Amino acid sequence: MKNFWIYEDEDPYTLKSISERGILKAEKKLGVRLPEEYKALILEQNGGYINFNAFPSERPTSWAKDHVQFDYLLGIGKKDGILESKAFIKEWGLPDNLVLIHGDGHTWIALDYRETKENPPVHYFDSEFEENFRLAGSFGEFLSKLYTDDSIDDDRCGHTGGIHSGNADIPYVYSEDAITKEKAEQILTENSAADLYQIHYYPIEGLDDLNWLLTKIKESSLIANIDNGIELAVVLESIISHHKDLILDNEQTRRLVLDISAILKNLNDSVIDILLLQIKDSL
Repeated sequence: MKNFWIYEDEDPYTLKSISERGILKAEKKLGVRLPEEYKALILEQNGGYINFNAFPSERPTSWAKDHVQFDYLLGIGKKDGILESKAFIKEWGLPDNLVLIHGDGHTWIALDYRETKENPPVHYFDSEFEENFRLAGSFGEFLSKLYTDDSIDDDRCGHTGGIHSGNADIPYVYSEDAITKEKAEQILTENSAADLYQIHYYPIEGLDDLNWLLTKIKESSLIANIDNGIELAVVLESIISHHKDLILDNEQTRRLVLDISAILKNLNDSVIDILLLQIKDSL
């Protein structure tokens, strides 16, 4: 596919070059035959950011009314990229027999091998909103419909890639779901992985709100286990994507973000590490 990849010196999704023999080993480990189009792309560059950022969807999603975001393709490494699919499937309660090619923890795009071992359709999953549906009948069809949506903030110097990132149609806080400061503090104090997503609905109206929330997230991070750490990383990424200017313009706020990232990094979890890479890219 002409001009598919964006070639960058520092791309967290670009892995060490792989040979056809290496791809065969990966297929054996996964127990499937990867699409020919995927293998051809991976031989050119083993994963990374691409010259597109969206795929059309007939159903509204947490990304937008008419598309899902797709701005990088996962490659193949000894432990990284699509070979981590089984771990992520277990972590996020996804169906078995998927090969994940793009995702941030709450949303995933996958090659769906549930009913086949070759030529799989491409499927979309949203863990938070419990949505899943087919995007394309094959990977080749999926590639042919990728496009660039100018409304998506896809600047590589400030790429965040988080849930709802750059989507002007979906506000950070839905007024009917907004939570109070007391409720936010209760959730972060109790630190239950099942409830932490609600922090997305705390209305940040200025720097004081932002610093207070980041301070509470830092306190929760200090006692977090891996499940809680993943949820806190997702919340942090979403906060950054919607309040980037406030964070970059204030040294105290930026320091809080870096402190939280360092604390969560110590949990040594691959999902958290991916989220932290996305956070690092945005700062």
